[in-house]
Amino acid sequence: MEMQRICDAVAKSAFGLSMGAVWQHISVECAHIPDNTAFKFDVFFHLLERLLSEEKIRLASDGQYLPGTAEQQLERIKNAWPQGEPVDELDDPEGAGLWFLAKSPAGIVWLMHDGREIWT
Repeated sequence: MEMQRICDAVAKSAFGLSMGAVWQHISVECAHIPDNTAFKFDVFFHLLERLLSEEKIRLASDGQYLPGTAEQQLERIKNAWPQGEPVDELDDPEGAGLWFLAKSPAGIVWLMHDGREIWT
């Protein structure tokens, strides 16, 4: 129930924003939960999966949509996710969230009802 509430709130508040901004909005929504790193990770990927299945977003890199199923695309991001203590700010999704810009294998493309796309 808590995950659904957070996903609903972030889907609204972060609409049209980058993947890093989506993560930051999740962090704000989860601030009241102690030791929330694993939970935020689960919420993040649950939300991306939901938005992909609802055809509200696509994932892309270098101007091209990622190939494969939604599950394969999300697995690619999960596999690239930093493990352990960050070596530098580029390995840290927290803080400035530079990992999303420098190392994430994809970004979000928001799909508008009128056919327009917002590339982030």
